[in-house]
Amino acid sequence: MRLFLAFLLMLAATPGAQAWAQMPPPPDAAPSTPVDEVALPAFEPTREEAVLEGYVDGVIAAHMREHDAPAVTVSVVRNGKIVFAKAYGENDVDARTPASGQDTMFRIGSVSKTFTWTAVMMLQERGLIDLDADVNVYLKDMQLPDAFDAPVTMNDLMAHRAGFEDTLAVFTYPDDGDVTLTDALKETMPKRVYAPGARTSYSNWGSALAAKIVEDVSGLSFREFLETEILKPLAMTHTTIAAPAQMSEAERASLATGYDVKAGAFEPAELMQIGPFAPAGAIASTADDMAHWMLFHLGGGEDDGVRLMRADTHELMWTRAFDDRVAGADLAHGFMTNVYRGVETFGHGGATTAYYTYMTLVPELELGVFVSQSTTNDRNLVSDLGPLVIDHLLDRPLTPAHDDPNFKERAAAFAGNYLNNRRSFSLFEKLFASSARASVAATEDGGLTVTEGGKSQHFAPLPGAADTFENRKGARIIFGRDEKGRVTHFTDGSGVHSYDRETVASNPDYLSLTLGIALFFAATTLIGAWRRQGRDVAQTGAGGLIGVGAMAAAVVTFVFVGAMLWVLADLSNLGAAGLQAYPPASVVSLRLAGLVVFAVALVGLVSLWPAWRASGWGVFRKLHHTAFVIALAGLTLTLVFWNVIFAGTA
Repeated sequence: MRLFLAFLLMLAATPGAQAWAQMPPPPDAAPSTPVDEVALPAFEPTREEAVLEGYVDGVIAAHMREHDAPAVTVSVVRNGKIVFAKAYGENDVDARTPASGQDTMFRIGSVSKTFTWTAVMMLQERGLIDLDADVNVYLKDMQLPDAFDAPVTMNDLMAHRAGFEDTLAVFTYPDDGDVTLTDALKETMPKRVYAPGARTSYSNWGSALAAKIVEDVSGLSFREFLETEILKPLAMTHTTIAAPAQMSEAERASLATGYDVKAGAFEPAELMQIGPFAPAGAIASTADDMAHWMLFHLGGGEDDGVRLMRADTHELMWTRAFDDRVAGADLAHGFMTNVYRGVETFGHGGATTAYYTYMTLVPELELGVFVSQSTTNDRNLVSDLGPLVIDHLLDRPLTPAHDDPNFKERAAAFAGNYLNNRRSFSLFEKLFASSARASVAATEDGGLTVTEGGKSQHFAPLPGAADTFENRKGARIIFGRDEKGRVTHFTDGSGVHSYDRETVASNPDYLSLTLGIALFFAATTLIGAWRRQGRDVAQTGAGGLIGVGAMAAAVVTFVFVGAMLWVLADLSNLGAAGLQAYPPASVVSLRLAGLVVFAVALVGLVSLWPAWRASGWGVFRKLHHTAFVIALAGLTLTLVFWNVIFAGTA
């Protein structure tokens, strides 16, 4: 289950699912067609720029050698100009065609969302969107349901604080289908599980909803708006939101092949499909085009004499709408923002089944770094390149927080297990969240250790910032409290994930516990039946019938465990094609097996009266049967809570 959860987090194009442990760390218009490479204006690089390019070359070379990356593309901008935009490695390893920074496109995943949020701000500037208004005011042909006596606003969507549960359904729509964005949003509408603003939980669905608002307000499809209002004015001629299956022949030829690394060899990977949810993560671009995108944002909404928004609008865009964690990571109208080594950074990450991407923008340094790679076997490069370039340019040392012995007395308030809020709450997929845990433990030296997915990081209390902790790389986590002052949750170093403290009801250990107890009694029931074979056992006809039923219940329990193991094996290897056929047979079988467990538990409860009154059994066998029935009932309640039964699927 942990493997599948990691896969889901990757698909969601989270900008670094483990970013708390690292640096902080988008119908009718024709697709834009790549044109012949246009030469960049000639300029002599300064010594600093030449040294910087050489430094990046070395980092990339070391990474590609260590991690078998087939192709990497990078662009760096500084002081209002492109320092370089280049690619390393091969576009196609079989054809041995070199990748190019000017015309080889890489799929940038959720970095696509920065185009969606920019479109929103352009419409806000025109007076067509109020960021604090109920988004239902702008939606046509659909409405969000009322909840928590509070509307969802665009500010909530842009901060990933709308309160939606996560949904896997975003990844089940084919790129060549004919379902509209509106219909897809209506078909997959997630439940509102938190009041707006209360928790941060990264949402592809919420981002796509913002794109629909762009459509409904502008009167254009999102693709038309993107191409006519953003890409064409900025001369981003090698950028498209068209899925690979919809690309022109020239575009498809210029798309870097995405690879899996299997047994040390490159194999073309299955490409992620999100169909109508394209605004959330389908854009493909080149290093050179993304350099202009970075210059546009570092220029306050203007690049090369083309202004798409006023400087004050862009300043608003890069201002946080919420002020509850100013010392840590958050979102500024869609852009991930943090303070690293004393400088404020903005950016976004992206991941699909074959590409990892990150874009880092540092206004104080007039710096932008874009990096993308055509494999997902390792994401260290895209997570670390931006911080490494910042390290290279700054001459001041990194001074992370240190453990405080005086904190040890208060550390127990933070210790415990927490569940990632980016999960399903109402559907079968809630079961996957049972492994989306982070464990927080106090250390002897006056700090905290946070462990998730088998990886641990040490955090020290940050002086002058309540409930804020920093690791040695400068990433910060911030804890939240309820009205009684009790620690209830924390937000990670990426700013897009929050974790709620586990309660008795939400503790996933109970699933394992109830399953283990039921298995024990199922096994001992079968062992007892085997031992009674050929022996003259005192029992009535009713007792014999109940005994046969108990053996059937035991077999059903083992069948259920087998179905669960099948799901674990099946989903841990689920690829893009598998998502298109979700739910697989293993999930269907598990849900059916769960219903049978429910049925035998009910029958077992009914059997308790005759078992004690009319079975002719001894006391020990009656007690054992009662314990087995209770174990099955407990397992059934757990299956209901974790939505294995009586809940829908994505």
